[in-house]
Amino acid sequence: MDLVTRKKLFIEEFEKISEEEKIARFEALLSKEINDEQPVANTINGNGITSASYKKRNQQALNSYQKGNIKTSQEMLKKYGFFER
Repeated sequence: MDLVTRKKLFIEEFEKISEEEKIARFEALLSKEINDEQPVANTINGNGITSASYKKRNQQALNSYQKGNIKTSQEMLKKYGFFER
């Protein structure tokens, strides 16, 4: 079944829904799908980061922290050649 046909069938079934709670769940799902694709932040290079990517990066950082992969701010300053003023 092609995409156009699937969309038409979905819309027909969606129009049959009469319960507000079910409509609200579809709205929430659609909103989440749209928002996950929209940039919520930018990299230092100006590239957009989507919500899904942002959440994934945060989870990776949390996992790294939980494994003990941490550095003090002094270690980071030394590693990247910055100095305190």
